Amino acid sequence: MSVEAASGLTATLARIREITGGMSADPGAAVTSTTATTAGGSNTTQSAFAAALDGAMTTPATTATTAATAATAATGGSTVTGAQLDAWMASKNPGAPLVGLGDVFVREGVKNGIDPRALVAIARAESSLGSDPGARARNNAFGWGPHQTFASWEQNIATVAAGLKKGYLDDGLVTLPQIQQRYAPLGVGNDPTNLNSNWLRNTTLLYRELGGDPTGSVALGATRAS
Repeated sequence: MSVEAASGLTATLARIREITGGMSADPGAAVTSTTATTAGGSNTTQSAFAAALDGAMTTPATTATTAATAATAATGGSTVTGAQLDAWMASKNPGAPLVGLGDVFVREGVKNGIDPRALVAIARAESSLGSDPGARARNNAFGWGPHQTFASWEQNIATVAAGLKKGYLDDGLVTLPQIQQRYAPLGVGNDPTNLNSNWLRNTTLLYRELGGDPTGSVALGATRAS
């Protein structure tokens, strides 16, 4: 039993004892204190008992719901944390350059209205989270440019998040299949071995593993793509 649940149970038992006279030297006082919380001004022992039990049982749930709502609002609609992303990345590629930058993914994703999990999925599909030699040499985990060099991994994440917003989401390309058409198009000259044919399959699997819906929009605040 959790501390919160135990606390609620203790409060409930104490309130029941008070209502039934077990803890009150003045039974009338216990009835009077309950009158304001019972419907229709009733001061019966049965109504007081129900009020005490209902309050003790619903307060923890209400508190938890309120906290979760506030946390989601504070992260701009993203329900993932940097710590969760770091744990997932470490499980996939221990020691990869992007491990430890979960908060950066969340910050830049929220700033640009894109699910941070989609950013992580793309980076994993493109370079094993920056582990590939070419990615390490350029601090470019996303194949952005496709050979652009960045001063840091943080700059790389920020640039890609902003680029996806401006060049994709703002143009109505909000699902992974739609993004793939521009990000990793098939049959282009700079992809002689047709590696882009793997892009959608890989990002879809990774995004789903991260808890995203690969059939829906990766834009924060969206429900499903049209």
